[in-house]
Amino acid sequence: MTKFIVIASGKGGVGKTTTAINLGSALSTYGKDVIVVDANISTPNIGIYLGSSTVPISLHNVLRDENHISEAIYMHANGLKIIPGSISAKDSGIKHHEKLSEKMLDLTGMTDIVIIDSGAGISEESISAIKSGDEIILVTHPELASITDTIKTINVAKKHGKKIAGVIITRSSGDDLDIPLKNIETLLEHKIIGEIPDDDTFRAAKYTKNPITYSHPESAGAIAYKKLAAKLLGQKYVHSVTKKEDSMMDDILKKIGFK
Repeated sequence: MTKFIVIASGKGGVGKTTTAINLGSALSTYGKDVIVVDANISTPNIGIYLGSSTVPISLHNVLRDENHISEAIYMHANGLKIIPGSISAKDSGIKHHEKLSEKMLDLTGMTDIVIIDSGAGISEESISAIKSGDEIILVTHPELASITDTIKTINVAKKHGKKIAGVIITRSSGDDLDIPLKNIETLLEHKIIGEIPDDDTFRAAKYTKNPITYSHPESAGAIAYKKLAAKLLGQKYVHSVTKKEDSMMDDILKKIGFK
């Protein structure tokens, strides 16, 4: 049975898209077939992050009923499948986000896990993304403003009867300036299931157009996401290096702009 997990946040800039990509990549290292969907309709970033800002068929085409969602699936070098959005100006004002839940259901049976990267905050399109998932994972920084906005998103998810799977803390420095994790759990009334360190390697991974779990598998950030993936799957984390050597698939991906 396909599981639909929405990655949401109360505000932008907290690492939501980075989490969607790297959690998806980490889950795939455990043998799961994963599709990451860029449901940030107004400002999609997954294609840009992974090295291809334009694709022949995007989620926007699917939402306009021009193509079936299976036609919008692309594979990255590490085996992660993605459904990117369009960054074309003509698609920036698309108002078909209400069709998202319907289109996501078409992925049922096609994969093990669908990771849905929501828009930030509680806009109408973000709510459409939340409604399309089985469960919600919230991403926040360990600071009061970010946590306060996260509470609003939690309330929206609860209003629509969605399960909160947990909270991920990003850019954690572990110093006295961060709000302690136990205090964050008290404020949000939900468990923290992952703590992602403030790791400069994330910038290096973006430069190579890869998930950090693929380009820098032994980095602190990559290990944190792989531990999170293991926890979500109910498995024990075992340290291993997952980066692959360049292959024929890499050559193909380079030609179409994904590497």
